[in-house]
Amino acid sequence: MDRDVVDQAHEIYFNVIVAHGDGDEPWTPEQRSELRRALQLLEPADAAGDLGPEGIQLMASLCLELGNDEREEHVLRAGVDAFPGAPGLHADLGAAYANLGRWADAISHLAAAVVLGADDADERWAMTASQLVDALTECGDQERAEAVRTWARGQVRDEAAGQWLEDDDDDDEDDDASPSPE
Repeated sequence: MDRDVVDQAHEIYFNVIVAHGDGDEPWTPEQRSELRRALQLLEPADAAGDLGPEGIQLMASLCLELGNDEREEHVLRAGVDAFPGAPGLHADLGAAYANLGRWADAISHLAAAVVLGADDADERWAMTASQLVDALTECGDQERAEAVRTWARGQVRDEAAGQWLEDDDDDDEDDDASPSPE
């Protein structure tokens, strides 16, 4: 993999994100141009099969930012085919499917990411586990969602990661149980 190309594209992407700020506004023409430039840096390496999982994830993110959801999905599916053991690719593809409301596909890839990454239960892993819990809940499988949440809580080693796995319903119940001031 041409690490320099991925690093250059990532630097461009990062600079655009920082310049964009809070993200509520659409990309400016200059920012879109820079995102396209970063994508164009990656395309030859992708065509040659020289991108690793991180480069593929970056390429998919750029496609998404430029509004090409179909290409994002295609890039991620090809990445999973090439690197089936890459948890980040499965996580990103699962998140893409969740955004499209394709819940069975989302659950499949998010579960793969969680299982593949369980030995390194960091904050990114916990975020993916939380997305899996949300997808299961969306499909009405609350029992399995809570089982995954409980198991994942036992895997994380730090508070920041654990916060991704907090049960929002517990917070709501705590708020409901609080006495109201009179």
